[in-house]
Amino acid sequence: MVGLYIRLSRLDDDLDEYKQISNSVENQRKLLTEFLDEVPDLRTEDTEEFIDDGWSGTNFQRPAFQRMLALIKKRTVTTVIVKDFSRFGRNYVECADYLEKLFPFLGVRFISVADNYDSGRKDEDRQMEVAMKNIVNSYYSQDLSKKITSTFDMKREKGEFFLNVPFGYIKDPSHPGKVLIDDEAAEIVRRIFFLACKGYRQCDIAKALNRDNIPTKAAYNRNHGIKGKEYSKEKNENAAWTGTKVRQILIDEQYIGTYIGQKSRRVVAGMRKCVKIDDSSKIPNNHPAIVDKETFEEAQKIFTKGPVKHGVEKRYQLRSKVICGNCGYSMSYQDNIYEDCYFYCSHTMQTGNRVGCSNERIPEELLNARVFTQLKSWMMLLEAACGSVDEAEQKRWEGLRLLSDEGESLQAEFKAIQNRKLELYESYSDGEVSKEEFKEQKEKLAAEMDSIREELNKLHEREAKLRKMRNRRKPELDDLMENVKLFENEKRLTCKMADTFVEKVTVYDKWCIEITWKCEDLVFV
Repeated sequence: MVGLYIRLSRLDDDLDEYKQISNSVENQRKLLTEFLDEVPDLRTEDTEEFIDDGWSGTNFQRPAFQRMLALIKKRTVTTVIVKDFSRFGRNYVECADYLEKLFPFLGVRFISVADNYDSGRKDEDRQMEVAMKNIVNSYYSQDLSKKITSTFDMKREKGEFFLNVPFGYIKDPSHPGKVLIDDEAAEIVRRIFFLACKGYRQCDIAKALNRDNIPTKAAYNRNHGIKGKEYSKEKNENAAWTGTKVRQILIDEQYIGTYIGQKSRRVVAGMRKCVKIDDSSKIPNNHPAIVDKETFEEAQKIFTKGPVKHGVEKRYQLRSKVICGNCGYSMSYQDNIYEDCYFYCSHTMQTGNRVGCSNERIPEELLNARVFTQLKSWMMLLEAACGSVDEAEQKRWEGLRLLSDEGESLQAEFKAIQNRKLELYESYSDGEVSKEEFKEQKEKLAAEMDSIREELNKLHEREAKLRKMRNRRKPELDDLMENVKLFENEKRLTCKMADTFVEKVTVYDKWCIEITWKCEDLVFV
């Protein structure tokens, strides 16, 4: 299989018009597809696109790349094609590891179209050029990161809001980087602080807001066309205020006019590791305050520490997988020592927003037993699906083998005719065959050769169709079957089984549950 790898960084759209056009996903796809059509030995191969849209090239922890790498290690993907080296990656060291060590070891052919590089050509003179391009891409990325970080730092030192603004504020259109109070949203913030100062708990404040149909931060921003991280954060139509959302507002010092700069910073550009930044990044009295400092400090008394829990937290089987079928939120888990543990929906309790959620307690043992029973049935379906795929794959390979034998036979026949044609020419040259007989025999042999060529073309078409019939799900099915074998002797649901096979469990009531399996599409097609 040929892997067409496409990457577009979040910053590519912000650099300049030319870069936006040349590096767009659509244009990369067009370039790779057109190139593939011009390469005879790759034209008939299966292809699959791997697209990382909005991912940096400074590291290789990108979802599509990792998926492609997994298929490379399984020998499914044997050729990788990219627009240029910078689309593959901008980290020189890691690029070199892939291009000079891993890919050659696994027999993977790597092609960079714009750089006119093809590892299949074994052009030793181009290795230095490849290394230099990777170094340039690496330093370009680091230089760009430093410039952007420097610009952001300058804005933070001035107390400017250059990305999102806190809920309750809007950007000042006449002064870039400054904010104004959004009176309507600010009233919601003030009400939250007022109730906290009155001694209301976080969940009680949430209930009061939901009772009066006060929109959440995301709903308010969406209704008023204010874009930001809260804009599309909540997609659940039953979204409501919760104690957690209330807490986020109550602990935010920006509501007393304090600007909070960067809270953490990456150790090295492209790496995930971050370090925290101390409070020196705060700037007091930077912008208009929605609440005064006394009110803010009074509201902080709501956060009294509860009793400290000792011991190791229980790791239950369906952790974070049980969903309420009525409101769509995760169900809470009650861990008891002296009685059965159970799941329950706390959405109504936390928000006061009644959407038909059941007050029923779902015993953990009952839910685990039902999931385990259905999992065993699903494993049987998986085994049957693998058997069907193996049988179809065996038939396909048998068909390819027969076509290969037939092709070899036709090739041998074609070569024999070529030899006869050569012998005929030699006989004619020696005067053993007349010109008329030579001409007649030559035309006859040419017709036979044309006929064999036609048969070979039909044979290649049939072979290409059979190759395209390859089941791309087989490597994933094989992996799942390996996991099935690991757990086939289990007598009850375990954490590893749930993590491996269960995506989520939707509970409508004690007797009505719906299980979504991981890789479900591999079995039910």
